[in-house]
Amino acid sequence: MSKLHVNHLKVTIQKFKDKIDISDMLGKPQPELDKIILSRGFAAYSLHILSSVDIDVATKAIVDGYDDNGIDAILFDRNQKILWLVQSKWLENGVGEPDNGDIVKFTNGIRDLIDLTLDRFNDKIKSKETEIVDALNDPMVKIKIVVAYTGHGFSIHNQRSIEDLMEELNDPSELASYYNFSLKEAHKSLTGSIEGKPITVDVALSNWGQIEEPYKAFYGQINAADVAQWWIENRGRLFSDNIRNFIGITEINESIIKTLINEPENFLYFNNGITVLCQKINKKPLGGGDKASGFFVCEGISIVNGAQTVGCIGNAFEKYPNKISSAKLFIRLISLEKCPADLGVRVTKATNTQNKIEKRDFVTLDPEQERLKTELTLEGKNYHYIRTDEKIIPDDKNCTLEEATIALACSNTDVNLAVQAKREIGKLWEDTSKKPYTDIFNSSLTATKLWRTIQILRDVNTTLKSKELVSQSREKSYYIHGNRFVLHLVFQKIPSSCLLDPSFDFEEFRKKELPTIIEQLVESTKIKLEEKYQKSLVHQVFRNFTKCKNLKSMITQLPLTSDNKI
Repeated sequence: MSKLHVNHLKVTIQKFKDKIDISDMLGKPQPELDKIILSRGFAAYSLHILSSVDIDVATKAIVDGYDDNGIDAILFDRNQKILWLVQSKWLENGVGEPDNGDIVKFTNGIRDLIDLTLDRFNDKIKSKETEIVDALNDPMVKIKIVVAYTGHGFSIHNQRSIEDLMEELNDPSELASYYNFSLKEAHKSLTGSIEGKPITVDVALSNWGQIEEPYKAFYGQINAADVAQWWIENRGRLFSDNIRNFIGITEINESIIKTLINEPENFLYFNNGITVLCQKINKKPLGGGDKASGFFVCEGISIVNGAQTVGCIGNAFEKYPNKISSAKLFIRLISLEKCPADLGVRVTKATNTQNKIEKRDFVTLDPEQERLKTELTLEGKNYHYIRTDEKIIPDDKNCTLEEATIALACSNTDVNLAVQAKREIGKLWEDTSKKPYTDIFNSSLTATKLWRTIQILRDVNTTLKSKELVSQSREKSYYIHGNRFVLHLVFQKIPSSCLLDPSFDFEEFRKKELPTIIEQLVESTKIKLEEKYQKSLVHQVFRNFTKCKNLKSMITQLPLTSDNKI
C-alpha cells in the first residue's frame, strides 16, 4: 500500500508545482523533470509541515540543483531562530531509503555550510549567504536537519552518518536536532495540511469539571503525550487563531523542556497550562459522570494560549517520549457553540496580554544595577538594563545590559565566562545571588570599568566585522564565531589600570595601542586554531570550554610585538 500513500502525496505536491523553480533543469526529458519537481516539492512540503511556514516561503527555500552538496532546501526562520536544512528523496514505489552516499554527501555539505565554505556550493545556496551568516551568528539559533523521503526504514549506516554529525554539532551543548520525515510521517500530515481542514481531536481528561453558564466549558488535567500527538499531526495549524505560533527554543522554552525531561511529575505545578477554543464539544458516554476521568470529542480546535507549552511538549516528546508520558498539564476547553461571535477573539486577546518574565528581567531586582545606572548617568551615559519595547541604539551615550554582561564576562580571567557568553548569555543571569552573575556584577564594579569594557567590546566587534565583510569560507567563520574569545584575549593583554584608574588616559590607549592588540590577537587566534583544530567546525570550537582553554593557553604564552606579529 506504500505506492498508494505516495500517490496521495503526489496529488498534494502537484497543487503547488507552479511555485517550484525548475529553470535550471529545462531541456531535461519530461519523466526526469517530473521527478525533479516531486523531489523539490517534497522538500518544500516537509518545511511547510515541520516549520509551519506557508507554501510560498517553503518553495523559495529550495536550493536543489548541481553542486548543492546534498542540501535541497535552506530556510532561516528568524522569528523562531531556527535554521532548517533539508535533503529530499522522492522514491516512487514508497519503499527503501536514501543511499548512504547521499546521506554522507548531505552531512558533509552541512559541515561545509556551517564553516561557511560556500565556494563549494551552487549559486542558489550562495544567494542565501546573508541569512546563513545571520543564523550562525545568532547565539540562540538552533539547527534542524531533515531527511525527507517517500520510503521507510533507515539503515545502520545512514543512522551512524547522522549520529556522527549530531555528535559533532552538539559538542559541547545541544545546537542541532534531526527529523526523519519518512513516508509514514508525511502521509500522516496530509489531512487538512493544505486545505486547512478543521482539526478534531479526542481528549481524555482526569479530575475534570464543567461550566454550563454563560458558555459551555470543560477543564481538567491532560497527559502531555496526548498533546504531543496533536503537535506531531498538526503542528502550526493548532494555533490558527492565536496571536503567535510556537517561537522555537527560546530561553523560556528551554526551561519548559528541562522541566518536562527532568521533572515531568512537577510539570503540572510549574506550568500555566493551555486554553483551547472548540467549535463544538461532545462528551462521550464512557466514564459517565465520574469526575476522575472524562472523554470528549472536540471539533474545530485552536490553541489560543499555551502555544509555547505545546511546541515544547512536541519537541521534547520526539526525543524523550517515555518521560513526557509522565507529565500532565492543566487544560481549558471552551465551546464556541451558542456563543457571541466575538467571544473567541476576546478570549484570545485576554489570555495573551500578560508578558512572560525572562531570566534577564530578574536582574532589575539587583540594587547594583540601579547603582551603576546612577553612576553612569552622572557621567552623561544612559545604561538600559530594564527590558522595554524601546529600541536602544548603542552609541557614545547609550549602552545595554547585554553589552555590559558580555563585556564584563569576557574581561574576567576565567575563559569559561566568555564561552558561556557565546553559548547562552541567559545562563549568566540565571541567579543574581550567586556565581557566575556575582563574578560579573558586584559592589566592586565601577561605572568607569563598565563603560570602558563596553568600548573595548565595540572596538573588537568593529574590527571583526570589517574582516568578515572581506573574507570568505572558513576564514569568515573565524571572524563571526571567535568574537567573544578574541575579546577575552584582548582583556588579558591590557593593564588593569586601563579599566580601573579614572585618571588613566583611556582614549589615548584606545586610539594608539588597542588596535594593534586586537589585530595581533585576531590573527594569532586564527593561526593557532588551524594548527590545533583544523578538522573541527569553527563554531563548535568557540562554544567548547576545553578547546577554548587550550587555545588561550597557546596564545597567551606568545608575546605581543610592535610589528603586528605574535
